[in-house]
Amino acid sequence: MHKKTDHSLLNLSNQSRRSFLKAGALITGSFIAGNISGPLTNAANLFPEENFDLSAVMGDDYYSNTIEAVNTLGGMKKFVSKGSTVGLLVNSRYNKPGTYVKPEITLAAVTMLLDAGVKKIISLERVTSSYWQLSPFSKKHQDKIKAVKIAEENFIEVPIKGAASLKKAEVIKDFLDCDAFINIPIFKEHEGIRKTGNLKNLMGLTSYSTNRYFHFGSNAGDWYSDAAFLSQCIADVNLLRKPALCICDATEYITTNGPFGPGEIARAKKVVAGTDRVAIDAYGAQILGYKPEEILPIKMAAEYGMGEINLKKVKIKEIVS
Repeated sequence: MHKKTDHSLLNLSNQSRRSFLKAGALITGSFIAGNISGPLTNAANLFPEENFDLSAVMGDDYYSNTIEAVNTLGGMKKFVSKGSTVGLLVNSRYNKPGTYVKPEITLAAVTMLLDAGVKKIISLERVTSSYWQLSPFSKKHQDKIKAVKIAEENFIEVPIKGAASLKKAEVIKDFLDCDAFINIPIFKEHEGIRKTGNLKNLMGLTSYSTNRYFHFGSNAGDWYSDAAFLSQCIADVNLLRKPALCICDATEYITTNGPFGPGEIARAKKVVAGTDRVAIDAYGAQILGYKPEEILPIKMAAEYGMGEINLKKVKIKEIVS
């Protein structure tokens, strides 16, 4: 049994405290020297704008929390360009509680993309009407749902440079063609690799034959008997492309019988956002009660240099809404 980690408290990092104290000293010194002639509000310019690597917003309003999580990082316009085509990879295939991304989170991402002026939004993994119907919140957002186009199941085979096990893969063509892609997974338990998230979610881009290779390419006896090979293939497929942004569901998730469920449910009520897929998966591992290095795909991706596994080196902003 792994001990669950509570990330619900909002703390200033040591660097944040130093920045705060330094800015305060500058203001005090400026007043003493008579260098501030305008109103006190002008002194706010002395506070440096802090940039965070990862944001996590906890609360019951998942739609608003998603927007706040992205805005904490600088807003959607920081990650996509006006007039661009953006691919969304949403873990939406399952329907058991705690197995799929809440539609409110996906809708918030779509809202921000439309507000950012993107030209086209493509669902890289087929998001069906039944997915949207999992939330009554979706009824008033039908115009946004209609704005999401479904990618054609047009797979192309591509080599994976530097891969250890998965030397080539058949992936959705739109994944390679879109200007940017946003990864939207759910953190949950997985029978084979213990925990799913950003890295594992890219399997949703692959063809059935490639997916089978993940599980049986090492002559494994069943789907999850060779977790090390499966984990290496997951790290390998992530060499193809880095997401422009990751928005992860840690609101309600299964802690047993994953990834399909049904299983025991836990609720952190968090939406997590960032661009470092390794750091975010490491954060998600801790939410599920694991050390990041215990999850093989995270460890292997970190060894590839895809991101930071040591969360002590990551600037995290946690917010209770």
